[in-house]
Amino acid sequence: MRSPIIKTIVLVTTTFVLAVAAHAQGQPAAAGRLRLESLDRLAPKADDTVNIEIDGILIKFAGSMLSNEDADERAVKELVEGLKGVYVRSYEFKSDGQFAEADVAAVREQLRAPAWARVMDVKSKGLDFGDAEVYLATSGGRVEGFALLFVGPREVTVVNIVGPLDLDKIRRLGDNLDLPHVHVRRKKAAGN
Repeated sequence: MRSPIIKTIVLVTTTFVLAVAAHAQGQPAAAGRLRLESLDRLAPKADDTVNIEIDGILIKFAGSMLSNEDADERAVKELVEGLKGVYVRSYEFKSDGQFAEADVAAVREQLRAPAWARVMDVKSKGLDFGDAEVYLATSGGRVEGFALLFVGPREVTVVNIVGPLDLDKIRRLGDNLDLPHVHVRRKKAAGN
């Protein structure tokens, strides 16, 4: 008698799990979430590979490990509260020419308006530095995602932070950790 009951429980549970997984796959990605799987094909050619996926319970666990007593840890804890995920893909190659622009095209395609707005674009012509772009995803007047895309002669890196980001908290975190400030000077308009 136990065997048919166990089989029924396993069958019902498996059906439920598969139905939930199928439903989740049909859902659009969370606001600010990039799909980075297209970059995985760079891994076999890369000398150094970083693949970080922290979401859900891992974010809460990481936040719980930080102290409220230490000002720096408290600032980081406040920053990660409410985040939905942190995703990083980074590939470093021994020589130039190991990847093409087409390899990052799927990521660039996702970073288009209206979902994303580019807030910084650094191009380095003639230098070995590479190009860096920073994007923000907004929804309802709130920042819901951050993306950094760095493409150098021998490196491709994408950092994607998903969830509500408080830019003032990020600035205060930088102040607490004594991170350098980037000052941008704008040209004055003629007649000013």
